[in-house]
Amino acid sequence: MASTQQNSDSQEQAVADLILAIKSKDLEKICNAYHKHDDTARAAQLKFCFETANSQPNNYEHYQNIAAQCVAAHGLPSGVIAGLNNTDRVTFFMPALQASETFAQTNHQGNTFLHALFANPEHALPPFNYIRSLLLFERNEALVQALRSRNQHSLTPIECYFVYNLRAAAMPEHELTALFALIEAERADKSQPDIRNIKHVKSILQKLTFDKNSQQLLVIASYYQTPVESIYNLH
Repeated sequence: MASTQQNSDSQEQAVADLILAIKSKDLEKICNAYHKHDDTARAAQLKFCFETANSQPNNYEHYQNIAAQCVAAHGLPSGVIAGLNNTDRVTFFMPALQASETFAQTNHQGNTFLHALFANPEHALPPFNYIRSLLLFERNEALVQALRSRNQHSLTPIECYFVYNLRAAAMPEHELTALFALIEAERADKSQPDIRNIKHVKSILQKLTFDKNSQQLLVIASYYQTPVESIYNLH
């Protein structure tokens, strides 16, 4: 109990330090206020920046830049990665991820932010088109690396979508096209899928109703490089 209170006090102090530094309008002081705290407190500071930016739209870019400068100078706390699971959060922290080249950074479960984003069941459809658009920018190798990363369960981000967030409803054409493009980007290094992971997908397919020509079966068959019939017969 005492340890929990200490952590809470430490986080509050870290946020207070950051606010004071921001008021000074001195970038060095701002980065130092971030640097002197541990990762848990830094995560609290970044959360403050995100929440303040969203509550003060006129200052959105200001707080986004503060987060980016701090992360670029002193790193992204791994505890933040699981929280980058929706478009609003990813958009806010995108400059920080780009500046620090931490697209492929993982947390204690081996998840990148793409694992968190694609697996989030609160969103009926991951923003595949948004991620695809990021791949079109220069300096995207770290993002491709994140797309190819396997977590502690040996699942890639796209496989996390299959296992944790697959829906029977058809997705819009532009998102379907984007998903195929992400699969192509993942395989550009000629790596092969781990066909053993199809057993995880099987348990999901058994819970949902698909016809033989569904988008989802086509995507899964394409990903595992196996005939649609073999996927359909699993279920």
